Amino acid sequence: MPSRRRFTLPIDPWPRANLGERMAVSTVLMLLLLVPFCAVGAALVAVGLLTLYVYRSYDLGASLRALIDRRPARADAGRTAAERAAGHRPPAPVRP
Repeated sequence: MPSRRRFTLPIDPWPRANLGERMAVSTVLMLLLLVPFCAVGAALVAVGLLTLYVYRSYDLGASLRALIDRRPARADAGRTAAERAAGHRPPAPVRP
Protein backbone atom coordinates (compact mmCIF):
# COMPACT_ATOMS: atom_id res chain seq x y z
CA MET A 1 0.00 0.00 0.00
CA PRO A 2 1.68 3.22 -1.13
CA SER A 3 1.99 6.05 1.36
CA ARG A 4 1.02 9.57 0.42
CA ARG A 5 4.05 11.10 2.10
CA ARG A 6 7.12 11.56 -0.11
CA PHE A 7 10.66 11.69 1.24
CA THR A 8 12.57 14.64 -0.19
CA LEU A 9 15.90 16.13 0.71
CA PRO A 10 15.97 19.85 1.40
CA ILE A 11 17.37 21.96 -1.38
CA ASP A 12 19.22 24.22 1.04
CA PRO A 13 20.62 22.53 4.15
CA TRP A 14 21.07 25.91 5.91
CA PRO A 15 18.13 28.03 4.80
CA ARG A 16 18.91 30.87 7.24
CA ALA A 17 22.74 30.94 6.86
CA ASN A 18 24.12 33.97 5.09
CA LEU A 19 27.07 33.90 2.69
CA GLY A 20 29.65 34.71 5.39
CA GLU A 21 28.58 31.81 7.58
CA ARG A 22 28.63 29.42 4.64
CA MET A 23 32.11 30.60 3.65
CA ALA A 24 33.33 30.15 7.23
CA VAL A 25 32.03 26.58 7.39
CA SER A 26 33.47 25.71 3.98
CA THR A 27 36.84 27.23 4.93
CA VAL A 28 37.02 25.18 8.11
CA LEU A 29 36.09 22.02 6.21
CA MET A 30 38.73 22.71 3.56
CA LEU A 31 41.39 23.29 6.23
CA LEU A 32 40.40 20.07 7.96
CA LEU A 33 40.83 18.22 4.67
CA LEU A 34 44.10 19.99 3.95
CA VAL A 35 45.83 18.61 7.06
CA PRO A 36 45.70 14.91 6.04
CA PHE A 37 46.67 15.73 2.47
CA CYS A 38 49.73 17.64 3.69
CA ALA A 39 50.62 14.75 5.99
CA VAL A 40 50.38 12.28 3.11
CA GLY A 41 52.48 14.56 0.92
CA ALA A 42 55.15 14.90 3.60
CA ALA A 43 55.19 11.12 4.08
CA LEU A 44 55.64 10.58 0.33
CA VAL A 45 58.51 13.06 0.23
CA ALA A 46 60.15 11.37 3.22
CA VAL A 47 59.81 7.91 1.65
CA GLY A 48 61.22 9.24 -1.61
CA LEU A 49 64.22 10.81 0.11
CA LEU A 50 64.83 7.65 2.15
CA THR A 51 64.67 5.53 -1.00
CA LEU A 52 67.11 7.85 -2.77
CA TYR A 53 69.46 7.74 0.23
CA VAL A 54 69.39 3.94 0.38
CA TYR A 55 69.92 3.66 -3.37
CA ARG A 56 72.88 6.03 -3.34
CA SER A 57 74.34 4.47 -0.21
CA TYR A 58 74.09 1.00 -1.70
CA ASP A 59 75.64 2.23 -4.94
CA LEU A 60 78.50 3.88 -3.04
CA GLY A 61 78.88 0.84 -0.78
CA ALA A 62 78.99 -1.52 -3.75
CA SER A 63 81.63 0.55 -5.50
CA LEU A 64 83.73 0.77 -2.33
CA ARG A 65 83.37 -2.99 -1.82
CA ALA A 66 84.51 -3.60 -5.39
CA LEU A 67 87.50 -1.31 -4.82
CA ILE A 68 88.40 -3.14 -1.59
CA ASP A 69 88.02 -6.54 -3.25
CA ARG A 70 90.43 -5.52 -6.01
CA ARG A 71 93.20 -4.65 -3.56
CA PRO A 72 94.87 -7.55 -1.74
CA ALA A 73 94.69 -7.27 2.02
CA ARG A 74 97.80 -7.72 4.15
CA ALA A 75 96.60 -11.05 5.53
CA ASP A 76 96.02 -12.35 2.01
CA ALA A 77 99.34 -11.16 0.59
CA GLY A 78 101.14 -14.50 1.00
CA ARG A 79 98.32 -16.71 -0.28
CA THR A 80 97.55 -17.78 -3.78
CA ALA A 81 94.36 -16.83 -5.58
CA ALA A 82 93.04 -20.39 -5.23
CA GLU A 83 93.58 -20.33 -1.45
CA ARG A 84 91.82 -16.96 -1.20
CA ALA A 85 88.90 -18.26 -3.27
CA ALA A 86 88.61 -21.43 -1.19
CA GLY A 87 88.71 -19.46 2.04
CA HIS A 88 91.68 -21.26 3.53
CA ARG A 89 93.63 -19.32 6.07
CA PRO A 90 97.16 -20.06 7.19
CA PRO A 91 97.40 -21.42 10.74
CA ALA A 92 97.73 -18.80 13.41
CA PRO A 93 101.14 -18.53 15.07
CA VAL A 94 101.38 -20.26 18.44
CA ARG A 95 102.33 -17.94 21.26
CA PRO A 96 104.46 -19.38 24.08
